[in-house]
Amino acid sequence: MGYDIEFIQLTVPAGTRFPVEPESAARLLKKAVAFTDLEAVRASLLKLDGCRPGPKNAVDYLGRGLSYARVFPRQAAIHIENNCSAGDLLKILAHLQKDFPALLIFDMQNKQLHTAESYKAWWARPL
Repeated sequence: MGYDIEFIQLTVPAGTRFPVEPESAARLLKKAVAFTDLEAVRASLLKLDGCRPGPKNAVDYLGRGLSYARVFPRQAAIHIENNCSAGDLLKILAHLQKDFPALLIFDMQNKQLHTAESYKAWWARPL
């Protein structure tokens, strides 16, 4: 079982502190910008080492060890069936941010909104 997330295109107000807690994140998510060219998202992903075409217009990513993800570009968000290490996931994010600089991470389990830095810190905390 993975830890699914979504990459969302969203510009947040200046001074926003991350991670954004669920109630505030829900309000911000209503202002997300749709992806208008899903083929451009797919093409960008396929330029990343470790990516290859997957089923049903998905892109599969294979990282180090058992780290893998299936990425589904959708209009509302880039949905990721995530079985990656945090480092590999952030590698995918950094690659996509070259073409889509407003990407943030929506943690579907705890409903928080993250930047790369807050997500890395969240995963590095003690259990």
